[in-house]
Amino acid sequence: MSKFTFPVIPGQRGLATTQQLLEAGASLSQLQHLVRSGRRILRTVYSPRPGPLTGGDLLVAASLWAGPRSVLTGLHALQVHGFAYDHEFPITSFLVPNTARARVRAGGFETVRTKRLPAPVLRDDLRIAPVERALADANRLRQLSDRHLRGVAMAILQNRRTSADRLASEIEYGRPNATGGMVEAVVDFRRGSWSVAEAELAVLVREHPDLPRMVQNPRLVTAGGKRIGTPDGYFPDAGVVVQVHSRKYHDGFTDTGGDKFASTMEKDLDYQTFGIVVVPVAPTTLRDTPGTFIGKLASVVLPRLGWQSDDVLIA
Repeated sequence: MSKFTFPVIPGQRGLATTQQLLEAGASLSQLQHLVRSGRRILRTVYSPRPGPLTGGDLLVAASLWAGPRSVLTGLHALQVHGFAYDHEFPITSFLVPNTARARVRAGGFETVRTKRLPAPVLRDDLRIAPVERALADANRLRQLSDRHLRGVAMAILQNRRTSADRLASEIEYGRPNATGGMVEAVVDFRRGSWSVAEAELAVLVREHPDLPRMVQNPRLVTAGGKRIGTPDGYFPDAGVVVQVHSRKYHDGFTDTGGDKFASTMEKDLDYQTFGIVVVPVAPTTLRDTPGTFIGKLASVVLPRLGWQSDDVLIA
């Protein structure tokens, strides 16, 4: 039996397909030896050595199994983009051309045929769908609940990883009369919300019969142009700021070692030095006891109506 050298192919993390091994000179018996020695990862993908793979290596192996034009999409593509890390789904999906075989599944991976194969984004040796397509496919493949879709979509929009227009176009491609989390996220973002909690706050304020207008995420500056801050909500007629404090985003430390929560509290104090009252609220409060919170907020805002300051302006 002639000896062959396992090929090293750029961008494949040392892995190779059956066809690539045959082209490198492997015989059928040598392929069978790789199978017996535990080096076949998926039906058509092999590793040069036995043993477990990292999560990233396994995704590359799955993309080789799915085919040369396959594109990772859905929840797992969102995670490569940097979103939805706290969500799980048992099946990892790859888009393939409509001319490919019907949906195939193996080892927790699947191929999904599409007439609209997107131009992939290359990241970590993977071809992944653009973030708006990945989100839309997570919806179509039912990989995220409506509430989770809304939250992830808002995070993507807030981080400027796509635009509301591009996300709306992707929704239209899939289902012109669509409703649900993605649609709500686009509407909320266009109204000024940067998160699901902020959107819920805005609805509570709009629906309250007595509360005045609340401006979302305004840039507050002094008369001299110095930045005061960008609160989640601001009542200009009452000098009241509402800050949605999420444990997820405010716990822990910054890249320079600073305490995120302490920094948040200091920023809240900045508003108070200008005579502005700060009302903090947790996302769970807005979700679980909205009526109680909005009543307390009204009791703070309404007595202050008529507040004025020559040194607090909306830029």
